[in-house]
Amino acid sequence: MKRKTEQMSANQRLSANQRLSANQRHIALAAAALDATPVPTRIRIAPWGEVVSTNGRFVIDEESAMLVVEAFQAHGTDLPIDYEHQTLGGTYASPSGQAPAAGWIKRLEAVAGDGIYALVEWTSPAIEQLTGKQYRYLSPVAIVRKSDAKLIAVHSVALTNKPAIVNAKPIINKAWGGGGDTRDASRSDAQSALTRLRNQLDVGDATDVGTILIAATEKLEAFASSIATRDAEERVRRADGARRLTPAQRDFAVRLAMREPDLFESWLATVPQAVPTGRTKPPAEGDTGMSQHALIALARSEYRAESTLKALTTEDAYVALCLREHKAVTA
Repeated sequence: MKRKTEQMSANQRLSANQRLSANQRHIALAAAALDATPVPTRIRIAPWGEVVSTNGRFVIDEESAMLVVEAFQAHGTDLPIDYEHQTLGGTYASPSGQAPAAGWIKRLEAVAGDGIYALVEWTSPAIEQLTGKQYRYLSPVAIVRKSDAKLIAVHSVALTNKPAIVNAKPIINKAWGGGGDTRDASRSDAQSALTRLRNQLDVGDATDVGTILIAATEKLEAFASSIATRDAEERVRRADGARRLTPAQRDFAVRLAMREPDLFESWLATVPQAVPTGRTKPPAEGDTGMSQHALIALARSEYRAESTLKALTTEDAYVALCLREHKAVTA
């Protein structure tokens, strides 16, 4: 067991959020590969950074991505994918005035450094048109803040053959690998991963891939949040044990540790030790107030309470990782 613990990969030593982000992308790609449709259902609709289009430039950064996702969630309905921006009407209107949907965006998500992705449910006609290469690109209708040219929302998205975004990638491309030997060779492993997801999420065999993807993403996000909270509280607990915080500072310290862990450590280094009135001996260096036995019990409890951890590592490996991290910060 010791040898197995020592052989944990470098990836397992990354921060919890980094590991979860990598697993989130892996789950999304695996789920998309298992979809019954011959076209991808998770698609990047806009790249990260400064985006150049024939209608002007706009920017997608962390603030922008957060606003786009929040706007979608606040609206509370699926976002349409139409044909040639017919939803806009006016000069874009079809002769009949109708704007049939090619698909529906069920969820938007941001991948830092990459772009804004959409989880799409395609209509049957759109699938036929995409596989027949009658349409190849997506074009978002961007809502841009004038003061700084940041994207803040997406009005709709269109199937088109002349996208406004320069160097836009086709929906079906080499990265998708939408058929043939490459896709077939990966289906067995992907099917196994999907089965594990269904079991961990406690959903039925008839649950569609899109629903599983959404549930898995939400589960990972909640888990990432719980780990961030645990890490912040552990940092503050150590500071309490070292008498570095007063009761009045504790709430602020927890909020800072959750948002900016590095900034918290820098701030803590400037805080003088608080010695209670009448105390003549400072606390022992490295005294965090928790025994190794208690730490092991806490780690096992966390592992058993979070089913998602079982997809990332073993219980003993997780306990060993917690002990190493605890030792590193108290040494």
